[in-house]
Amino acid sequence: MVVTAAYNKDVLGYYRILGVSPDVDENMAKQKYHERAKVWHPDRNSSDEAKENFQKLSVAYDIISNEDKRLTYDLLCSAYSKNDFPPMFSLKPYRNLQGKDDFNLKAVSLTKVTGQVITQKIEKEDKICNYSEAMREVLKVSVNNWLLGWWSIKAFPQNIKALVENFHNVGKNKAENYRLWVHNALAYWQNKQVGNAYISAVIAGQYAEDSQRVLLKKLILKFNLKPNFKLQNWNMIFLQALQLFFPLVLILASLLPLSVKVLSDSDLWKYFSQENKIIYNQEVRLNSGNSISDDMVVGKIIKIPVDLTDMSQLYHLKSEQKIMYGPSEDFDVLKRLKSGTTVRVTGITPDEAWYRIMLDEGEMGFIRKEYLVKGIGNDIPYGSQIFHK
Repeated sequence: MVVTAAYNKDVLGYYRILGVSPDVDENMAKQKYHERAKVWHPDRNSSDEAKENFQKLSVAYDIISNEDKRLTYDLLCSAYSKNDFPPMFSLKPYRNLQGKDDFNLKAVSLTKVTGQVITQKIEKEDKICNYSEAMREVLKVSVNNWLLGWWSIKAFPQNIKALVENFHNVGKNKAENYRLWVHNALAYWQNKQVGNAYISAVIAGQYAEDSQRVLLKKLILKFNLKPNFKLQNWNMIFLQALQLFFPLVLILASLLPLSVKVLSDSDLWKYFSQENKIIYNQEVRLNSGNSISDDMVVGKIIKIPVDLTDMSQLYHLKSEQKIMYGPSEDFDVLKRLKSGTTVRVTGITPDEAWYRIMLDEGEMGFIRKEYLVKGIGNDIPYGSQIFHK
């Protein structure tokens, strides 16, 4: 069978050492081996290079004459170059970033740029990961480039290039993904995990050229099984869009102040009035001479329903006391009341230190809890607004 030049790569030179082409049959390979063995065998050749050449010839023939070893070599040659060629017969499968077997892996290539004032640091990151891991890696590199990739004159153009390439290269590293799955198919095969090897070989076929598929079919036929499996679809458009997440956040953050409406006092009053959040409003004068509306004070008071026929909330003063505009000594004095004056409690502060009371005229003021005694004291005057029979 004659194969195309696309996978006719003899990366380690085994076919060249034998003096044959990659499509050589078993008989021709054997014949060429014996011819060259006669030339380089140490018993027949005493030159310095004879022993080394005979050893290379023996290794090459051991690979080419064995069907499984030759297929392994041809597949690795279809995926690797001489500089990164792996150890043929001690392959370990690539796993996800957590070190687990995973059939939803892809090779993701990203360029990370970090500006360092005068110079820059450029890192080419080739990650083998599943989809959820890919999302994290893509976002991490994107945030790094958008935040740290501009901080030197040299880094600036490199970062623009990296941002554009990272965006466009998502899902386009076909050769790297073919290498990943060919490697895993052979690694699982060597480890006698035939089911995993079959799945890996099928996935490799999705990235293979026609000539590479010829080799993959030969490998798949050796497994003699067809397990059922389903692969997760990768949303490449989402991975691309994810790289724009951070700049979008920056844009929204910059526009946020423009969307905030400044509310005036009248706006707030209108809102609270519509929502019925304020029970009443009265002026409170402070010692400084300023005045405020005590609706803010009221908001902090636990309200007691006002039922003018209810005698349970009637109290009287232990002694002559000052009634304050608010629940603090810092407020101005609303009125002074004599000892025994009867009042109605209408509220209490959360710390239960101050009571809000209603006076005969209907005014609201505040007094400390310890100055009150439950029950009617002095007679309630005629026309008082704190009690109706």
